[in-house]
Amino acid sequence: MCARAGVAPPPAGGCAAADKRRMIEQVTEPFGTRRSPRWTTGPGIAVVTLLAVVGISASASAQSGASDALHGDPAIHRAAHDGDVISLGRELDRGVDPNLTNRFGVTPLALACGAGQAAAVRRLLKAGADPNRASPAGETPLMVAARTGVLDSVVSLLEHGADPSARESWRGQTALMWAVAERHANVVGPLVAAGAEVDARSDAGFTPLMFATRLGHIETVDALLDAGADIHQTLSDGTGALVVAVINAHYDLAVHLLERGADPNAAAQGWTALHQLVWTRRPNTNKNQHNPSPRQSGKVTDLELVEALVAHGADVNARQTKEPRDGYRNLLNRRGATPFLLAAKVVDLKLMRLLLDLGADPLLTNEDGTTALLVAAGVGVWPNESAGSQDDALAAVKLMMELGDVATTVDANGDTALHGAVLRDAKALALFLLGQGVEPNQVNECGWTPLTIAQGVFYGNLGRRFPDLERVLLERGATSPLPPGTPGYQGLGYPARCSR
Repeated sequence: MCARAGVAPPPAGGCAAADKRRMIEQVTEPFGTRRSPRWTTGPGIAVVTLLAVVGISASASAQSGASDALHGDPAIHRAAHDGDVISLGRELDRGVDPNLTNRFGVTPLALACGAGQAAAVRRLLKAGADPNRASPAGETPLMVAARTGVLDSVVSLLEHGADPSARESWRGQTALMWAVAERHANVVGPLVAAGAEVDARSDAGFTPLMFATRLGHIETVDALLDAGADIHQTLSDGTGALVVAVINAHYDLAVHLLERGADPNAAAQGWTALHQLVWTRRPNTNKNQHNPSPRQSGKVTDLELVEALVAHGADVNARQTKEPRDGYRNLLNRRGATPFLLAAKVVDLKLMRLLLDLGADPLLTNEDGTTALLVAAGVGVWPNESAGSQDDALAAVKLMMELGDVATTVDANGDTALHGAVLRDAKALALFLLGQGVEPNQVNECGWTPLTIAQGVFYGNLGRRFPDLERVLLERGATSPLPPGTPGYQGLGYPARCSR
């Protein structure tokens, strides 16, 4: 990862430290990467590097027989790291500079903070150690102390003038961000009281509340909200804390945020927490997807959260206004989609029925007029997408017919439920739809009939053919405007989805 084009050189600590630190702000790219708002490695990785420095230098000295000072690792550093106040005092009394740096630019104070040695921190500060002396990467002793969560160290540094607003130079993160990213709720209050900006943003747009929310740590979230954090703040793309909690399957925290006043209908990024819950509950986990699904925390279940969202005023028929940049394969136009329509696409029958009980309108479509029945049948499903089983798809189609949906519907793209059933390679579903009178020779915007697809098209980056369905359709007199095996798209003028 260090060698990736366009990424600035890593700070002291090398590629391993740089890679770990980069993980902390990869968010949800559910959204956009999925940078997952799911990596939870703390931002104080440099502290680990600082501690490693001591061991490396000591080992090198021992093997070579050279002095500690020659290798930039004097006794004062070791004493600070070990919390040996007596040895530390002896070094200071003989005139050793408390701000002396070793060859890595590390001060004794930074090592004492990283090791949680509060007494050593106090002794160094008393001797004149600079509380704002940063490492080459801009990491201050206060950031390191905040990351370890030792309250006495944090307070001592603040009392001696440590700047709570300082930012490290690689990601623009503050001591408060480092503290909450390690779940240290105890140091939030002192940092904010000393002037730390509670809603400060890192270079990537993360705030302390977003770090804490991604981790699902309710105590830290409460500490931030009690200190004045804005519960309605968003990431740069408009995603709010409630949706970040749902992305990461922190359902207990999501309910807690609702109780503290989070807006259940917030959707500046294009969709609500209810939409997001559909994707988190049924993530796209096929072999072509490289984004691990979140592990649910707490005791609240996903379906219980659905009920809580609606109880707090969530619009069960809210419409999606933008496509998520989540890195998942999808061919359905999700603009205009309701949570129910998305649940139908992955044939999540339990969620579909719960949403119905809570007042969902099952007949609302996306902006292309694609119905829940069509998506359940397979319209808009990418090859290998985790979109439910064939049996569940048939059950969902039958449910939609019971609710008044029409099996013979043709959407604005010319797709029928039979096109979807062939793409699912769902023979039983195709036979059922033919029995319901679905037109077998409907030509969609790609110039395909269901038989065209069955005889082989290039779709979703794959050449696909469905011999069993080809025989079924031919036996019923189906036709295709294209010879068997044609790629399935004809030059300019066809929609992009027809040739990818």
